[in-house]
Amino acid sequence: MTKSWKKAAAALLAALMVTGTLTACGGNGDSSTSSGSADSSAAEGSSSTTETSETGETADPGEVVTLKVWGFTNAAPDTNEMNAVADAVNELTRDTIGVEIELTRSFDYETLNLALTSGEKLDLLQTHSYSPGLSSMVSTGYVQPIDDLLSEYGQDILEVVPESYMKVGAVNGEQYGTPDLKDTARAAGFAMRSDILDELSIDPESITTWEDVHDVLVQVRDTYPDLYPLVPSWSQGGMQEVLTYDGLTVPNNLAVLEDVFQDSTEVVCLYETDGYREFCERMYQWNQEGLIMPDATTTTDNNLMASVGFADYENIKPGKELEIKKAWAIDCDLIQLTEPYTYTNAIIGDLWVIPTVCENPQKAMELLNMMYSDAELSNTFINGVEGRHWEWANEEQTMIKAPEGVETSGSTGYESLDWAWPNCRITPVWEGGDEDQWDQLQAFCDAAHESPALGFVFDQTPVMNQITACGNVVTQYNNALRWGELNPDEAIPEFISALKSAGVDDIVNECQSQLDAYLAENG
Repeated sequence: MTKSWKKAAAALLAALMVTGTLTACGGNGDSSTSSGSADSSAAEGSSSTTETSETGETADPGEVVTLKVWGFTNAAPDTNEMNAVADAVNELTRDTIGVEIELTRSFDYETLNLALTSGEKLDLLQTHSYSPGLSSMVSTGYVQPIDDLLSEYGQDILEVVPESYMKVGAVNGEQYGTPDLKDTARAAGFAMRSDILDELSIDPESITTWEDVHDVLVQVRDTYPDLYPLVPSWSQGGMQEVLTYDGLTVPNNLAVLEDVFQDSTEVVCLYETDGYREFCERMYQWNQEGLIMPDATTTTDNNLMASVGFADYENIKPGKELEIKKAWAIDCDLIQLTEPYTYTNAIIGDLWVIPTVCENPQKAMELLNMMYSDAELSNTFINGVEGRHWEWANEEQTMIKAPEGVETSGSTGYESLDWAWPNCRITPVWEGGDEDQWDQLQAFCDAAHESPALGFVFDQTPVMNQITACGNVVTQYNNALRWGELNPDEAIPEFISALKSAGVDDIVNECQSQLDAYLAENG
């Protein structure tokens, strides 16, 4: 622990000694458990209690309690590595806030949904895997409001997270989630392997249009028969978005603002727009020309660029090249096709929430607050254990690198994924990046064009049945259309007709009504 971190921890400990500690969220799930964690059953059974928690339970001020933390990862998690990280976290939190953790990381929505529906013990949850979104979590009763907890135990969160960002974690006037301080803006484009571009003598700065991209993919197809020119961003047809719409937090983009740069507040169904049709037509042409991986919608591989691909769709942001290199051990050039922009979905997709099953939310909020404000704790959650998952790259201890003999951070068994944790901006930068990377990211976000609906969160309760029915239709058509597997001249009319029958117009009208009310109140 560095001197500055020790001072911060000591100060926080002193403050907590004055105020005392309360019972935290208990939990003994089947996730990976720190080998150094306290016996939670003994903690729960403690009878030496002096204070009362919000749930009415009492707790010993000296008691160390266990929280179950559920984070996101792109790669299959290694239990031993998560245990090691949990041990390191516990060294920082045990004496500071009286907390130890169990750590689970997953990329699978079905696994997370099963945990929520079954009432599995969860105390802190990152929502990235939960595709239905925050409003669905609220309407199904999976998460609890945190307004009072934030005001009393989350002061550091309120200090560092902009108010406009906090709005996306609110539903019906109550706060349920806190957003990650990450790339809250995006530009759309591609990542292309630098070695292939070099071999073809292509200057990446010369690739500025869709036509330019097409021509490069054709050259790759003709020169490298063992590579797929364009592959999914992740398994089963995952695709980083290239259309500049605002999805208005409506599931499956059933109601959107068609183009954030036009500043129109007219709500439409994405699949009825000219932009969607033109994109599907382009992808169908590319598929017919052999430019797209044939099994793009069915592959189970999350790391195609590291093995069989030349290009994929990517969110463009400062530091993205380094993010790719540390995950896949390849150098890529970024091809940016849009200016940066921000909208609610860019922020709300990565929220930290306290599930309803959490027995004592106070400790969960204390831990979350520390995750936003303590640099050493944030670095441990994001990058793992010093000497095992990373090591210092310079004497100033401002940059880190993979340990000696380790090719990438991803090959340690603990994926470094800065955007998936509360506050990457207080952590060291990986070697190969710019020391001011986080300042660059902040400037990028500050310069982004804001959607006129930024902060709006759709309440899907009035049209839940229609959303479910339309979602089934989207599953049938959208992915195949977006990867050029269906002829859009034939499939899009069928798609739209099926959506109409399923009630998409009700969703659009309800969203328009809610958005108009939101703008009238916040405009």
